[in-house]
Amino acid sequence: MNSNKVLESIRKILNFSIKRGGLDRVLEKVDLISAGNGQLIAEMVIEKQHTNAFGTLHGGFTASALDILSSMALLTHPRVVENIDSVPNRGVSVDIHVSYLNSAKIGDRIVIDSETIKLGKNLAFLKVTFFRKDDNVILAQGTHTKFVG
Repeated sequence: MNSNKVLESIRKILNFSIKRGGLDRVLEKVDLISAGNGQLIAEMVIEKQHTNAFGTLHGGFTASALDILSSMALLTHPRVVENIDSVPNRGVSVDIHVSYLNSAKIGDRIVIDSETIKLGKNLAFLKVTFFRKDDNVILAQGTHTKFVG
């Protein structure tokens, strides 16, 4: 499947999830840049709705974005992508870990790089890095393990 079709499929899945009205709606300002081969690149500008009481990127937003976007990166893996439009379930999270390394403020453009490290028979291992686009400072890094068997 070509990368444009994969990206379009991921955009449809994300839009559906956002419009459903659940927690995924926090990603409504995220722009999907590229998708394929187990990786997903997204960008967004931090707005007030993404921040905590100190005016910096909220840790809960970061954890939710890690969960949702890494799951979508998994859908682009070569073993999964051929069925991307018919995959009803992206698996179940087993473990999510986030390390918060630096802060970002309203107006900062960030990049979220999600990748599939390993897709086994029952488990998928995913990694996500959040960094500020203008200076490449890493804001957060995390891992996500999903049961997919």
